[in-house]
Amino acid sequence: MSKQLKADISLLVISMIWGAGMPVMSLALQHIGPYTFMLTRYSIATIILLPFVVKRLRKAEKESIKGGALIGLSMFLGSLLQTIALLYTTPSKAGFLTGLYSIFVPVITAVIYRKLPDLKTVFAVGISLFGLAVMSIEGSSGINIGDVLLVVSAVAYAFQILLVGKYAKSEYILETTFMQMLVVSLLSFIPSMAVEKFYVPINKTTVLSVLFIAVFSTVVAYMVQNKMQPYTDPTHAAIIFLSEPLFVAIFSIFVGDILTVRTLIGGVFIMLGMLVINIKTGKNEG
Repeated sequence: MSKQLKADISLLVISMIWGAGMPVMSLALQHIGPYTFMLTRYSIATIILLPFVVKRLRKAEKESIKGGALIGLSMFLGSLLQTIALLYTTPSKAGFLTGLYSIFVPVITAVIYRKLPDLKTVFAVGISLFGLAVMSIEGSSGINIGDVLLVVSAVAYAFQILLVGKYAKSEYILETTFMQMLVVSLLSFIPSMAVEKFYVPINKTTVLSVLFIAVFSTVVAYMVQNKMQPYTDPTHAAIIFLSEPLFVAIFSIFVGDILTVRTLIGGVFIMLGMLVINIKTGKNEG
């Protein structure tokens, strides 16, 4: 089995874990504030990684530490906006809108390298925006604040994918992942304390939800992503992550989320746009 195939399978498993995590997160947010949830989630992840990385940090390359911090910053923004958005929208809808990061990856790449977007990119963005409009604009109510937060969150996650592709090195995966978790924890501390007084209700739903998200959706998923994604290009990784909204929709059924016709139709157009922008059609692509 080639390294790229192993990477593809690993990223698909990550998508499934993240897909299951979205509805679990929505359950937790019924009992705990978004800032406190983030601080608890990433602090647990940091503590889990600390014993494995404490002796390695001094030997790590400064570039890997810097990369981990930058990835952590983009993760903080993406995770914060996504978490708050779940207070205003359903998990299945959030899954489709967050998936827009696969549209933004090639768009941001084109901006960075000062290349005009080709017709395929323009077409794909147009389809996705149409899907966003179908899903989000409901009569006279306009676009929900949660929808806006999720789109901005998708931009932050797109930067995360690009930063992982640039900075993640197999020999420093632990250090890079640890820095991600540490940075998000530190950035979550002030709003958690100032706004929510760091209140964590102790009940079965909160404890199990936070532990699942901290261990599987955070430590396991991001470590595997950092280790395996460098074996494929960022755009290819974005294609694999297209499956996440589907997993979100499937697992959301178990928490009582009902897919509306409008959400389903909009989601189909968004995913079509994702597929179009990531399919390689020319000899010079990739």
